[in-house]
Amino acid sequence: MIRLAIWFLAVLALAAGAAWLADHPGAVTVSFQAFEIDTSFAALTLMFVLVAAGAAALVWLVGWLRRDMPVFGSNQIIKRQRRGFKMLNQSLVALSAGDPKQARLLVERAEVLLPPQPMVHLIAAEAATRSGDFVAASKRYSELEDTEDGRLLGLRGLLVEARRTGHENEALRLARVAFEENRKSPWVLKTLFALEVSAGNWREAEAALDKVAKETLLEKDQITRHRGAIAHAEAIELKLKGDNAQARKILKKAIGLRPEFTPAIVALAQLENNDNNSGRAAKIISDAWGREPHPRLAAAFKELDAQESATDWLKRVRTLVKPSPDHPESKLLLVDAMMDAGDYDAVKPLLEALLKEAPSRAAWQYRLALAHVLKENPDPIETALVHASDGAHWHCNDCGHRPKGWSPLCPSCNGFDSLEWSAKTVVIKPNQAFEADGTIALLADNPG
Repeated sequence: MIRLAIWFLAVLALAAGAAWLADHPGAVTVSFQAFEIDTSFAALTLMFVLVAAGAAALVWLVGWLRRDMPVFGSNQIIKRQRRGFKMLNQSLVALSAGDPKQARLLVERAEVLLPPQPMVHLIAAEAATRSGDFVAASKRYSELEDTEDGRLLGLRGLLVEARRTGHENEALRLARVAFEENRKSPWVLKTLFALEVSAGNWREAEAALDKVAKETLLEKDQITRHRGAIAHAEAIELKLKGDNAQARKILKKAIGLRPEFTPAIVALAQLENNDNNSGRAAKIISDAWGREPHPRLAAAFKELDAQESATDWLKRVRTLVKPSPDHPESKLLLVDAMMDAGDYDAVKPLLEALLKEAPSRAAWQYRLALAHVLKENPDPIETALVHASDGAHWHCNDCGHRPKGWSPLCPSCNGFDSLEWSAKTVVIKPNQAFEADGTIALLADNPG
């Protein structure tokens, strides 16, 4: 309403001005060299108005041609890009809907209409990957790496492809390049750490873990746990190279970080025993057994004097289990030693009590052996053994795999430091794999 009033007043003022000029036309004479023009002021004003209107019309025409002229008009470019972005969005929807073929078709059409876009390469690469065309996907990731905004995404895609095809060295190189591009990316740090671990580069892995800790990407307890695992793995490599002094030093560091880390404790005890320090090795194992009994500790304890008699072994076992006599592992070890020593009458009540408390497969196997020695009917024991549950075991927190021994990487899923010792009894399923993979065989602990 206000605008209408303003327009009405403007037209009224213009009409009043035109009427005034008509009543007072005036006279104007223009002389230029031999030319002389006589006219009225009103006519001159009208001429100027017409010239201004013509100039304005010409400017509008030029602008219209630049905006809307086919092929070269800026509006045509905008409209073309608008169609391109629409197709790009449609390709993303098709990809989310599980139609990579349609997504690939749409993104290729969008690429023709749009200026260079990192998103085009990203969607095209993902569509190619889901279609199984990994060569095209790698090409797209390479093109994405060459863009300023999409370099890190391109590196990530190439790294994933390198790992998929088993080119771990190339994946590690790409991870290091990605780290130089972005030193605080959680994905870059975690991936770099995992690849350094997988390659057995323990010093580099520890440096990567320091960066992970600095960015607080893992809990402090987890960082400490991983440091202990890295130290143990590095020490085992040093031991294999014959550098026992440095291996001993690093194993002590691992135990300091993880006081109940059985693999490191056993490795340190074995080093001491190999250097003729059997007394020190026995003390290390005894202290660890008092904190948490473990069958691998028992095996290492036995190795301290493999030539001793069964009676002497039984005496040493009684000394070892004295701090924790009620623990199932202590009872199981004592049963084993008593069976070797032929103390069958004393072992039977102990074994019966163990079967009530922790009826593991190993306990039932000892009971079957005792039944054969005492000439008892083995049938009910064999039946119980068929359905016996597995005792304490190593298991992977990531994939559930149960290897025979600890290793830095899970033999099944390749997860780092994901193996834990569990005392829970688990029913053994038929054909379940227990053998450790050869991926990192030199660093695998002995069975137990």
